[in-house]
Amino acid sequence: MKNLISTDTQGHLSLNLEPKSTEYRVLVNEAGQILLDPITNIPDREQWLWQNPEALAAVKCGLAQAAKGEVHDLGDFSKYADLEIEDE
Repeated sequence: MKNLISTDTQGHLSLNLEPKSTEYRVLVNEAGQILLDPITNIPDREQWLWQNPEALAAVKCGLAQAAKGEVHDLGDFSKYADLEIEDE
């Protein structure tokens, strides 16, 4: 960890650290100290999955089965491509 760094002529700060994320929440306290909090940004349309342990477990199980090659060809579903889906 560096003890002292300076901004460049444009006011940019280079930390030269190994990044833990590609996105960070920036928090600044009353003393002007800056905390970079690594985050994962999940779109609203996918957030439900992370909030539903049963559904998330089912998806993880399916991914593990697919990784092991435990898949079954269910045929062509293209005839359903234009089917209207109703929200509950």
